[in-house]
Amino acid sequence: MKYEFLIFVIFLLFSLNKTFSNSDELFLNKTKGVIQIIHADIIQNNNNNQIFVLIGNVHLKYEKYHIFCDQVRYHKKKNKFYGHGNVRLESEKNKIISQNIVGNFFDFQLSGNVILYQDKIKLTADVMNFNFKRKQLQAINDVVLFFNKIKLKTNILEYNFILNQVFYKKKSIIYYGDYTICSQEGFFYINEKKIELKDKIKLISKNYTVYANTLEYLFKQEQINFCTAIIMQNKNTNFNNFIYTKKAVFSIQKKIFLFKNYVSIHYNGKIVRGKYLFFDQKKKCGFIQNIFIENSKNRCFLISGYGKFDFHSGSLILEKNPKIIKMTKTDPVFLYSNILKISVKKNNGYSIQAFSVKSFFLNENIQGKCDFFNYESSNDYIQFDGNPIFWNKNQQISGKIIYVYFRNNNSLKCVKIVKNAFYTEKMNSEKFNQIEGDVMIGFFNKKNYLEEVMIQGNINSIIYPDPDQKIINRLSCEILSIYLDQSKKIEKISCTKGARSELIPIHKESPKGLLYLSKFFWKEKEKPNKKLFMYQEIYKYKKESLLEEKEIKAMIKNK
Repeated sequence: MKYEFLIFVIFLLFSLNKTFSNSDELFLNKTKGVIQIIHADIIQNNNNNQIFVLIGNVHLKYEKYHIFCDQVRYHKKKNKFYGHGNVRLESEKNKIISQNIVGNFFDFQLSGNVILYQDKIKLTADVMNFNFKRKQLQAINDVVLFFNKIKLKTNILEYNFILNQVFYKKKSIIYYGDYTICSQEGFFYINEKKIELKDKIKLISKNYTVYANTLEYLFKQEQINFCTAIIMQNKNTNFNNFIYTKKAVFSIQKKIFLFKNYVSIHYNGKIVRGKYLFFDQKKKCGFIQNIFIENSKNRCFLISGYGKFDFHSGSLILEKNPKIIKMTKTDPVFLYSNILKISVKKNNGYSIQAFSVKSFFLNENIQGKCDFFNYESSNDYIQFDGNPIFWNKNQQISGKIIYVYFRNNNSLKCVKIVKNAFYTEKMNSEKFNQIEGDVMIGFFNKKNYLEEVMIQGNINSIIYPDPDQKIINRLSCEILSIYLDQSKKIEKISCTKGARSELIPIHKESPKGLLYLSKFFWKEKEKPNKKLFMYQEIYKYKKESLLEEKEIKAMIKNK
């Protein structure tokens, strides 16, 4: 009996081996490969050898691929197998676990808490479809991809093993450190270690949110590139406060931001525009090229070729021909210098300092130059230091320090010259009315015309009272008032306290020293040119801002 049973078992195993060998050959003809049964606790077949069932610790092998599961059912006619329970698919580099598997080793589907492991990649989904001929994988529903520090969530994801590339075209979210990035479409290049995102991108950090249509993230460099326009908004402000740029680069580790081609910063009615902006978030400083600053509330503009800013000190230093333009109801105020420094103070006040002022215009007629300009927002005046000179048509005013006061409507109120005050009025190329004193104050009417000048302390003057200019009046006193007519000529003179006056006739042979005070000078050649060119720069930036507004509206609409 024992030998009969042993012969029966050998015969049965031989029959099973022959049956599976025949099925392998059929499988081989169709797929040019051989499936090996490495192990199964129980092997069954039925329906005339058309269905084979492997039960318990099933282990199948095809080339370099191994399948482990609790049970496999193979349909010979359909050339398809169905695996269930603790499914594990392994190769040299990949490992996938799931609850179910259906396929033929070349095109199959895994379902039920599917997890793929490949090097540093972990991919989870409800369903994964594999096509080994094309070397492609598709993950469906609740897809989560982990790679290094990156976590990607989406609904449909495709993985090309040949290109080692991941693609998704459904709404997705990427988590990386403090960043969350949403987009509609994306490519993940594993070999190159970079991600490309497209369509309705939203990058969220602790401090700001970025809206864009394209994004490239480089893992090695820890760098984000925006190749098209973006809007960057601070989280603590409303949407009217934002940064717009056409191209940008963010260095995540170094915390450096580069805004290229064109950038505009919008903040509480103020707009800062430029061609190139560099910002070091760690050091809280940076620079901007071709800067244009607009304060729409005060109708004020700042233009410069280059600007450096430091948030620690609250300063902005403008270089390369910086200009200030203040639009008023009457005439614009204009300043042009070598260096311009703006400092913001803790109480929201600010100061403006200009060095080597090449020219300034207080209105259409009054213009000048100086070495140093200073303005404090808490004051109602502007200070000019370092050999300041003012011209008003045929008049010239100079001194050690000149203060200009404004009314509430920004029109000129008065000009005050302290120390070495000197007033000059040109009669012709050789003859000038001249007044010098310690302090001089010029008063303007509501139409911005100089109508009265008052001088105090150590006054000396040479005045031509005669229309024919054949007599000069040498006058000295302690207080002197000059009243001008509408043509800016002296109409009336009044002096008090120790007045001394002398009328002196002059002729061609009169000595030159008689006609001029000792500190007299006339620098009409240094008088600045007119400021028509500044309107061209404002028009250029206004034109760019209109194009910017259209693109911003389109981006906001689609965000």
